[in-house]
Amino acid sequence: MTDRKEELTGLLDFFFETGTEGGFWAFQDSRYISPPTQEFPEGQWSYEGLHILKDGDFLTIYSKDNPTEIVWSGVISLRNYPLFTEAVFGLWIHADQEGVDRETWARWFFEGYAAKLIPA
Repeated sequence: MTDRKEELTGLLDFFFETGTEGGFWAFQDSRYISPPTQEFPEGQWSYEGLHILKDGDFLTIYSKDNPTEIVWSGVISLRNYPLFTEAVFGLWIHADQEGVDRETWARWFFEGYAAKLIPA
């Protein structure tokens, strides 16, 4: 029997809410995003589809300009920080992805780039 992980399709997100004391790099599974409405033009996202990225996850990020072009792909390896010590674009962050420029990485998440995730 093979222990093959499911590949999920969705969008990147910078997740934060009251009590998180900063933001996390996250992925939203598209199966848990409802269709857009006038009230919610981007659809509604469910916590069921939320994946806070963790070490060992395999992530592939696609270009906004060309959805078939991969802008980054690899295994998540986070450098974690104490609370309220690191920020990007004025927002507190908990970690950086090893080997990727912080602002480039953040832009992909803040702009909701399309991605695929194989959870660890």
